[in-house]
Amino acid sequence: MTCVSFYTSAQEKVQSKNMFQQVWSVFTNSSISGKDLIGDWGYKGTACAFETENLLKKAGGALVATQVEKSFNEYCTKIGIKEGKSDFIFNEDSTYSAKLGLLKFSGKYKLDEEKKAVSMSYLKGLGNVTANVHRSGSGLKLMFDADSFLKMMKTLSMFTKNNSIEVLAAMADLYDGMLLGFDLEMKK
Repeated sequence: MTCVSFYTSAQEKVQSKNMFQQVWSVFTNSSISGKDLIGDWGYKGTACAFETENLLKKAGGALVATQVEKSFNEYCTKIGIKEGKSDFIFNEDSTYSAKLGLLKFSGKYKLDEEKKAVSMSYLKGLGNVTANVHRSGSGLKLMFDADSFLKMMKTLSMFTKNNSIEVLAAMADLYDGMLLGFDLEMKK
């Protein structure tokens, strides 16, 4: 019985590793242009990923990503970030606006096509955050370095008087290289 448990556990680890490699390969190998970003993107859910396969092993794999994403999703729901209530609009003139629940912010953005990253200013240029960006079909993922993203969310959440972001910040401290973000879909 112990052998069967070990085999199943090892098989699950291999499957998690293979799934991560496939997802990360799609995420890192696709190209994006300025035209791919422009539009009105509606929130579909939260996302969590790790920058390296070694970090995935260190962090305990897909289980940790699932737990972090669940906590992040709960936090987002508490502050009103949910489907139909949140979106990002990227304009041709390099400006953007975002509505995340009750929070609204806007600024300028700059897409680095080579790095597949978009840098966005907020709070009238006082803050700046960079997201890895991936476009596939009608979907767009914005994935932020967890530390800088949580710093931005903490600043914005001061307006909601909700401090549950602290749990996520503690998780981010444990896993350097963790990415948090949003799954978005082009509005029709």
